[in-house]
Amino acid sequence: MVDILGPLSPEEMEDLAKRSPDTFLEQGDVLYSPQDGPERLFILKKGRVQLYEIGAGGDEITLSVVEDGNVFGEMALTGQRLQEIYARAISPSTVVSLRREHLEDLIMKKPEVGLRLVRELAERLHDSERRYADIIGKEVPARLATKILTLVDSEGVVGSESYRIQTHYTH
Repeated sequence: MVDILGPLSPEEMEDLAKRSPDTFLEQGDVLYSPQDGPERLFILKKGRVQLYEIGAGGDEITLSVVEDGNVFGEMALTGQRLQEIYARAISPSTVVSLRREHLEDLIMKKPEVGLRLVRELAERLHDSERRYADIIGKEVPARLATKILTLVDSEGVVGSESYRIQTHYTH
């Protein structure tokens, strides 16, 4: 399902599934909003989820798009709330949510799960630092070109004459 749960035995996976059943989302369904304030780690088993906030002018600002097999909502694990952040399915999706206490218990029983989660978050931090370096070190056309190439690489669809990015991004 996802790399961080790799160390679990089939029995442990079954127990986890009983405690944390799947949530099925249709395209456009909102998984959570700022009012919900979940202290959960979400695992996207299948689909795509957009994390966004509402700007001062009422416009949606996309923070990231989560692909299947990835985790999100990790801020809640530090005791912080997912303030001002919404999560919406942009394709039919299956999500598992782990309560903070369940995840902490799982990490205590299987430290390898915690190590894999730390590696995942460290990789994300590295990606953020790389994007920050692009913002500082490149002019707007070069930043835009880099972003377009990254999107084409990750989700581009080959057309008859060009590549197409299916997701509608807000900025």
